Amino acid sequence: MKNEKVYFMGIAGTGMASAAGLLKTAGFNICGSDHQVYPPMSDMLKSLKINYSTPYSQENLIREKPDLVVVANCLSRGHEELEFMMSQNIPYTSFPKLIGERFLSKSHSIVVSGTHGKTTTSSLMAYFLKELDEDPSFLIGGIPRNFTHSFRLGRSPLFVIEGDEYDTAFFDKNSKFLHYAPKTLILNNLEFDHADIFASIEDIENEFTKLINLVPYKKGIIANIDDPGVFKLLKKLDILDKVTSVSTKGLKKSQYFLENLSYQANLNTWQVQMNCHNKGSVTIDSPLAGYHNAANLMMVVACLLHLEEDGHLTRPIDMNHLGLKLSHFKGISRRFDHLCTYEDIEVFEDFAHHPTAVKHVIESFRLSHPKRRLIVAFEPKNATSRRNIFLQQYIDILSTADVALIGACHNDTRIPKNQRMDTRLISESIGSHSKSFDKNEELCEWLLDHTQQGDSVIFMSSGSFSGVAKKFCTNLSHQS
Repeated sequence: MKNEKVYFMGIAGTGMASAAGLLKTAGFNICGSDHQVYPPMSDMLKSLKINYSTPYSQENLIREKPDLVVVANCLSRGHEELEFMMSQNIPYTSFPKLIGERFLSKSHSIVVSGTHGKTTTSSLMAYFLKELDEDPSFLIGGIPRNFTHSFRLGRSPLFVIEGDEYDTAFFDKNSKFLHYAPKTLILNNLEFDHADIFASIEDIENEFTKLINLVPYKKGIIANIDDPGVFKLLKKLDILDKVTSVSTKGLKKSQYFLENLSYQANLNTWQVQMNCHNKGSVTIDSPLAGYHNAANLMMVVACLLHLEEDGHLTRPIDMNHLGLKLSHFKGISRRFDHLCTYEDIEVFEDFAHHPTAVKHVIESFRLSHPKRRLIVAFEPKNATSRRNIFLQQYIDILSTADVALIGACHNDTRIPKNQRMDTRLISESIGSHSKSFDKNEELCEWLLDHTQQGDSVIFMSSGSFSGVAKKFCTNLSHQS
């Protein structure tokens, strides 16, 4: 009910802030709280005139008197505000459930799922629909640069949402995407991740199976059958021949398949040639680097053409128009962002943290910059990379850089000691072209002393990397 006061407990999270903004746009009275609030979410909340309190305190709830509280999934029992909320019997929910009930149940929900590439694929999907004059709604877990915010409330029944397999809240341990009522599902890839909540790949497959079973008919599933995890699950469920299949490497027989991918050095673009069963051979020049982004693009194109075939678009798709619009796609914040260039030293940052994502970034860079010395600075920040479950994969992948620098790893006492990541072991196993650091500031100092003309530095982290990427750029400019 509009005008009811909805309080977001943990409002500074990317998903929470986006959901708060969506409800504000829809006419709800929004407020909230968090421990600390930083840009870009603080800037977005300010621009939306959403008031929030810091730090957490039961006084916040007493003052605001909310009709409903939305609880972030990072909060658990024992939290001061949460315990007060429960003692006062204030109604509460999660943002996935709230979005599902208030918006997606009335929309044609396009859920973008997978271990990697969800934000890029969701942003591309929303961007193309907007450029096709479909006026979609969307909720994305990152900041797409072609839009002012990470959410949008449009007039079209089409609603694009990033489908995260992480759990929903302390009171709901099912995956978030199970609240999203998918009418169309993009299933891009499937690997083990989130070791803090999943014990095995089978646990993750179980959640994706539940998601697949929510789709009304299986042609509405746009599936990357060249991904081993996706192929295995679809085969297990005996629906390989029922989904809309996309061969993103051109390895298997499918309705959409990659014919060729090449890097156009003179244009700094990647030429994607794909065969579409209803459009024939199509060539698109993409500003997005690498095979993984070619896969993301192919999944979006296949999804758009499926929507067209199914009568959900208001006009036919002109593939030449689609390719032209892609040249204006500005990407997503912290996806291979170019931060600076000084004295022929290039500096980039990327959100990559899963071993496969790190591999994709390195491989793409090697293809497009074959003559440059590559220095990778990697921070094991999230709950999975702080564990040693992917230790060998990180060693194998980071060893392909010319220099591999391992940033500080938080000593999380919640993780059993024998399961914690040992960053020294990574660098020692890689050898002389690797070094680990106890403090990220020391890594920055090392870079300032050792980088030289012709070097490219890529900072990779799911967190802020203690701000050293931007600090490195600032100090480089002072040195030059």
